[in-house]
Parts: sequence; structure tokens; C-alpha cells
Amino acid sequence: MEQVRNEKPIPWQRACHECDLLLTGGLAPPGQKLVCPRCRCTLHRNANHSIYFTIALSLTGLLLFIPSASLPLLKFSLFSFGAENTLMNGVHSLFKAGYFWLASLVLFCSVLTPLGKFLLLLFICCGSTWSLLDHWVSYAVRWYQHIKEWGMLDVYMLGILVALIKLRDLGKMDVEPGLYCFGAMMLVANLSSLSFDQGAIWHRLAYRRASRETRA
Repeated sequence: MEQVRNEKPIPWQRACHECDLLLTGGLAPPGQKLVCPRCRCTLHRNANHSIYFTIALSLTGLLLFIPSASLPLLKFSLFSFGAENTLMNGVHSLFKAGYFWLASLVLFCSVLTPLGKFLLLLFICCGSTWSLLDHWVSYAVRWYQHIKEWGMLDVYMLGILVALIKLRDLGKMDVEPGLYCFGAMMLVANLSSLSFDQGAIWHRLAYRRASRETRA
């Protein structure tokens, strides 16, 4: 494994995700990257201040979640009939129609998972600065790995766009402020996933654990 600067992070073994070469190494220095010596693929890219970027994006996502869940996304009107659609009343309508499993899945993927993802990222990045929270931070990272793939905001947005196109021929469709907030939240959720450096969190926890064992 190639490392650009002469640092000695805590080593561990990992397999290259492209060629399965077993390597021993740590993290790349800030602003640098680790490259597999056989296939030249990037194993780890350490962005500058990634933890602080993730904290800022998580807070932004939590602030955008409130209007995204409460404000109307679309408004459909036909003659004298009009209806507004929000995240929550869409779930309520599915429950009311008897689609309990579908309503539960929509609630979990479009409401609970994005909220949980932002809360977990905020706790992980802030909690990793205190050694007293190392145990809980490690659990939070594992939970984040389980739920991060279930936050299907892009799929929900695709469904909204399909409804917007299909129903426009039947009546008047108006885009409401909630849809703009939802689109911004979807963008922030993707950016927070890209900025979050899980390897840096594990390295910080392992370094503090090694320091405690050395003092003991």
C-alpha cells in the first residue's frame, strides 16, 4: 500500500476491493489517498476536515427535514377539487386505504431512515471527540452501516416526478415549498454520505484504545 507522507497510523489488514490483495496499513494523511500497489485503485481518500463537514451537513439535513416533512410537496386541483400532498399525509393515506406494509415501508424509507441517518452522523462525529463515548460511537457506526442503504430519498423523488408528469394531463399540478426543501435534503443526505469518513472514526477510536492499553 502506498502512502504519500511518512506517518505511522495504527495498522490493520484489509483486502483491496478490486483485486483482493491483502494489505496492511492505516489511513491516508489529510488531503492524501492510499493506492493499491497492484491494481492502482484508491483504497482510502482522507479529505481535509471531513468530520466537520459531516457535522455541518448533518445539522443542515436536520433543519431541512422539518419543512420537508410538514410542508406540502405538490398541490393537485381539478375544477373545484384540490388536495395537497405531504410526506406524512401520504403515509396516512396508505394506512387508511389498508396498505399497511406499503405504508410502513414508505414511512421507514422516506421519514425514519433519513432522520436516523442525520442523527447518527451527528452523534458519531461529535461523540468521537470524547473518549467516554467510544463504546456508544462504535455501536452508532454499526447501526449507520445497516440503515444507510434504506434511506431511499432519490426513489421517493423519482415517484414525485412521475406523479407530477402523469397527473399534469388530468388537472393542475403546483409545486409547493416542501418539494424544494425535500430536494435540498436529498442533496445534503448524499453529500453527508460522501463526506463521512468511517475509517477516520475507527482509527480515532483505535488510537485512544491503544493509548489506554499502553498507559495500563
